[in-house]
Amino acid sequence: MHQGLCILDAEQRFIFINKYALDHNGRSKSDFIGFTLADLQAKGYFKNPVATRVFDTFQPTSAVQQSISTDGKIQNFLVHAYPIFNANGKLTYVIADRVAVTEFNEEYNQVKSLLSSSQGSYYVAPPKNGKQEMIYADPLMEQLVCNALKIADLQSSVLLLGESGTGKDVMAHFIHDHSHTYNKNFVAINCASMPESLLESELFGYEKGAFTGAKTTGKIGLIESADKGTLFLDEINSMPLSLQAKLLRVLESRTITRIGSVKPIDVDFRLIAATNESLEACVARKTFRADLYYRLNVIPMTIPPLRERRKDIRPQIDYFLDKYCSKYGYQKQLSNELYKKLERAEWPGNTRELRNFVERLVIMTDSSTVKIKDIPWRVDNTASSHSSVIHGHDISDDEELDEETRIKRALKRNKGHRQNTADDLGISRRTLQYKLKKYHLL
Repeated sequence: MHQGLCILDAEQRFIFINKYALDHNGRSKSDFIGFTLADLQAKGYFKNPVATRVFDTFQPTSAVQQSISTDGKIQNFLVHAYPIFNANGKLTYVIADRVAVTEFNEEYNQVKSLLSSSQGSYYVAPPKNGKQEMIYADPLMEQLVCNALKIADLQSSVLLLGESGTGKDVMAHFIHDHSHTYNKNFVAINCASMPESLLESELFGYEKGAFTGAKTTGKIGLIESADKGTLFLDEINSMPLSLQAKLLRVLESRTITRIGSVKPIDVDFRLIAATNESLEACVARKTFRADLYYRLNVIPMTIPPLRERRKDIRPQIDYFLDKYCSKYGYQKQLSNELYKKLERAEWPGNTRELRNFVERLVIMTDSSTVKIKDIPWRVDNTASSHSSVIHGHDISDDEELDEETRIKRALKRNKGHRQNTADDLGISRRTLQYKLKKYHLL
């Protein structure tokens, strides 16, 4: 895999570029050396250079960048750019390396095939500007992340669907952080968290004296605050119908009018909405406007529940275990037996429940290697679903069933998917195939 390399000084001028970085674009070193990123972007050499983000944030950054050749051909490159500081902590250089996405995909697929046999291998989609990470290993999430990266730079509305706790807010952050507006505001509000009157003033803002209790200076609304950035409306299915009509007008006119004012204000933002129930069903019940639904449903993305992507469970356990051990000053690990139990649990609260479970485990257990017997939830007086996670039907009760019934239950849990069923049962796919024949379940 040929790797292009270039170096820029503190003024964002190219001072070095190797021959591989010139491949495919039909240009020479003299077309780059001495010119700034802004110069070359203005000339149409590339779009949204990744190195610009490093100069803005002083943090290493990786993203896909488009390069445009002299004949107008566009090619995607995976670019890694990172800062170099002097002894005084001043940014002096930015080094960027790139590889054509087509070449990267070839090597990636080779590496992926090797990793697929490795227990516990997973990917961490890195955060930008201190935001949240995406932790995943399951192919379902891998495809979802790829799709998120594909649409991150578009202005089209995104509708995130999924059960509570699946990480819709994390995905919204991820899309924003990998867009060209990553350094602009990400403004989020939960539409179910406040009454209609308060939600309207929060979204649209108000002029001074607009209503009793209004600030004397007035207030900028969240939609206006999201100008040039991203507006994330969580649980949009809970938005009152009257506000749905006003939001639709904003999306169509790209203007807002503060409460108590008649002056429209131009706004330009990317809208990401999330819902934990079907908006089609809401439309059928007449609790959600059909025209707003069609406006939102440009790019729908469904985040599967954790029980449908079991390969994500162990990586997320490890991530949260490391996080909370560091936070509370503990050193703990889980026994393989406990890992297997947790990987087979249903997790109705999804990642949110898993995160809280691991935090509680770190705090409440005494052993450095935590085993099933060390989990004290049964004697805890507080209401918790965690006891069912460890001692519920999906783990302990299954082990008391005959093998045929356990296999039938596992098949049902995994919707007939053979590999996931084998993983669920802790056996190889070949062994599962043998048992399916044995019990006439094929």
